[in-house]
Amino acid sequence: MTQGRDILDTIPDSRPVRAFLPLITSEERYRVHCVYRKTSPPAFDLLFSAGMLPVDAIDPGGTAIISIDLGGPNLSIEAKIKAIKGEQVLEMVTVKSMSHAQMREFFRVDANAAVIGRSFRPEIVNDLDSSWSLAGRTIDISGNGILVAFPQEPPMDSQIRLEITLPTSDMEVISALARPVRSQKIGDRYYEVAYHFVDISNEDRDKIIGCCLVLQRKLLRLRVQVRDQEIQ
Repeated sequence: MTQGRDILDTIPDSRPVRAFLPLITSEERYRVHCVYRKTSPPAFDLLFSAGMLPVDAIDPGGTAIISIDLGGPNLSIEAKIKAIKGEQVLEMVTVKSMSHAQMREFFRVDANAAVIGRSFRPEIVNDLDSSWSLAGRTIDISGNGILVAFPQEPPMDSQIRLEITLPTSDMEVISALARPVRSQKIGDRYYEVAYHFVDISNEDRDKIIGCCLVLQRKLLRLRVQVRDQEIQ
């Protein structure tokens, strides 16, 4: 894990970034584009266009995730909101940072979501007889891939087109091309199949990570509630 001060030195001033901001009244985070401004590491500012920062809805004690495109693998920073400076500026303090690859794998959470798998064929191939589709449910999900329960085993020697309905309030559907990693038959009921994403847009990957953050917070809250009940 790179230290906050060092990693901020690698980010150019006035760099456009994407922020996932904590909200007071929602488990989900507010996704918004903004601009990174250098100050005094490990602190930095986020600058927003007029009307883009919902000041009254932001949780000032929460943690935000900042995603930065540096022209190669994305960098993600976890940062605390130090102060809300007017309607267009957030003063932030870095908590920790990680590469986008680390970020994708770190946020792997249990998730029950609808998924449809379809046969993938290049456009130049028009083979209707070999096309197929399966409806299933996710078991867990991350920015790198998913574990799915299907009622029958899909082909394991070819890539698959996945359409996943994320378990968020607006039920966003993301699409990805994936390759099968392993398959295991579970009794007579279904197959558990693991997939690794090989082609997915940055936008859809960020939506998955945002969804995982929400699910992780719900799980942590449940653990606290269970622990408190045990203490009582």
